[in-house]
Amino acid sequence: MGQLLIWLLSQPLFWAVMAVIFGPFFFLRGFRVLQRTRVIMDTPTSTVRAAAMGRIEVKGKAVGPYTIVAPMSLCECLYYRIVIEKNPQGDLKKLARELCAPLFIDDGTGKLMIYPEGAELRLQRSSERSDYAKLAVAAMSRFPTEKPEFSQEYCIRPGDEIFVIGTLQENPWAKRNPQAETSELSRIGPGFVSQDEADLLQHEFLIGLNQSLPAGTQLAPCEEFDFHPPVILMKGKGPFVIATESAREMVQALQWRSIIYIWGGPIATLWGLWEILSKASAAGWLPWSL
Repeated sequence: MGQLLIWLLSQPLFWAVMAVIFGPFFFLRGFRVLQRTRVIMDTPTSTVRAAAMGRIEVKGKAVGPYTIVAPMSLCECLYYRIVIEKNPQGDLKKLARELCAPLFIDDGTGKLMIYPEGAELRLQRSSERSDYAKLAVAAMSRFPTEKPEFSQEYCIRPGDEIFVIGTLQENPWAKRNPQAETSELSRIGPGFVSQDEADLLQHEFLIGLNQSLPAGTQLAPCEEFDFHPPVILMKGKGPFVIATESAREMVQALQWRSIIYIWGGPIATLWGLWEILSKASAAGWLPWSL
């Protein structure tokens, strides 16, 4: 099977067929990337204090009342996401596990709560497959029976300069739900880990393996943060991006990607058609010669 695959990949005709198939796809994708770039460029930049309802972009430091510990990198953070990109069963669909303490962005004019679920993360990877990767996924993932072949972790640490594009909307969890938040271990609002749960998870999953591992720490009195604010920045109808790069860098990267897709797709398609027709003509399958 391996030799057949190597032989197939060495055939120009194979790549010509792939170019004809995927060239139009990349061409159309280029226009979608270009449209997304324009949406980001048209999103108004705002301070936290002057933020209006709707799509906004804000920039500031990630802050929160306490931290959790990322299982793979073992760093103290406010939010982490583990992405499993491949598993032995052959399922190439990405699986993700994320956990978040109350997360806010502070730009000097105020603090704004962020609910990061569903966000596109443009962050540096904090870890790739460490000694603790299998433990982290098996113990904390929604898919405990699957052992990943490759895992990546992304973190937002306290003090990180982050850039966020999202939708500022009324907080559906603005009022504390006494039925949902019944104890110190109950999650806050949309699912933020409480401080007691963060400590419990730390001891249950990691401390038992190594007593020297860090424990989640309190950064500031909880009274300084509103866990049920009237508005929250989260996923809406438009793009929802959390990045460490600036808006300008992100727009430049997207513009280059759209150019490559829009021009590269047709060029690849034309080359693929030429290669296929040339082979067919040389084999006598066509009534004319190229």
